[in-house]
Amino acid sequence: MASVTSGEARLPPTTTPPAEVPITAQLIAALVADQFPQLAHLPLTHLNDGWDNTVYRLGEELLARIPRRQMAADIAVAEHVWLPQVGANWTFPVPVPVAVGEPGRGYPWHWAIVPWLPGAVAVKEPLSADGAADLGAALAQVHVPAPQGAPYNEWRSIPIAERTGRFAQRVEIALADPAWNFYGDGAYSAVAAADERGDLTWCHLDIHGKNVLTDAGRFTGLLDWGDSGAGDPCTDLGQSLTLVGLKNYQALASAYVAHGGAGDPHAPRVRAEAVLYAMTLATQDDADLYAAGWRALVDLALAKPAG
Repeated sequence: MASVTSGEARLPPTTTPPAEVPITAQLIAALVADQFPQLAHLPLTHLNDGWDNTVYRLGEELLARIPRRQMAADIAVAEHVWLPQVGANWTFPVPVPVAVGEPGRGYPWHWAIVPWLPGAVAVKEPLSADGAADLGAALAQVHVPAPQGAPYNEWRSIPIAERTGRFAQRVEIALADPAWNFYGDGAYSAVAAADERGDLTWCHLDIHGKNVLTDAGRFTGLLDWGDSGAGDPCTDLGQSLTLVGLKNYQALASAYVAHGGAGDPHAPRVRAEAVLYAMTLATQDDADLYAAGWRALVDLALAKPAG
């Protein structure tokens, strides 16, 4: 096992971080009125406070995404600057900003207005086999060579061997969970079997059931590109395995290959990435992500319900 670096030791909290600045509907309305007066008449409806952004629906067709903390503002460049360039020719829906706002009214960071994408989140309405194939075809488009200067995610762009410290901490959390029997040795073996990665591509790097949209089981969009940047395409493929499960992964892999995907969907590190990401989800306190993580670990034969 690789030694734990100071960066690895900073296991992220499993609870949603608090906002570092006050964000209210009144603030967002003022920012919109100041900077995009043509949209000021549209009603605002609060949707959620995520890890990184507070999200308001703006009328029927738009969303306002407002970073809640400095880290979120720092990585927002992936959505504000890079996504419109890299995703210009993709044929599936992504929330490319229609406008990027500036600091104002005491709010310190850039923010964005993005299109509202219809659909249900996959954590509530899972992808079918056909939907998994749709996602595989979409990822083949995403995985283009990483452009010069592309963002490099400090958590997920790094090689698997540099993530073992955080993984070990999550194993300890999972072993202590009274609701599950977790096979830590099997998880370690899967991660240790990862092969060497090849060239980096553009990647999403955060493919879970709250970031994937569906309609009657078909894939209809991929949200939240704040973590995206240069990475191993097998990271996205492994995360997708945790999402669609072993039963539907073959459909995803076949479509990915048929559409010219840059990664090897059957490389050993795909399973390693799936285990790493399932562990990440299974140690969250978000009920939906927690359930998704443990469901994936059961699917990977690494856990079963206690008792």
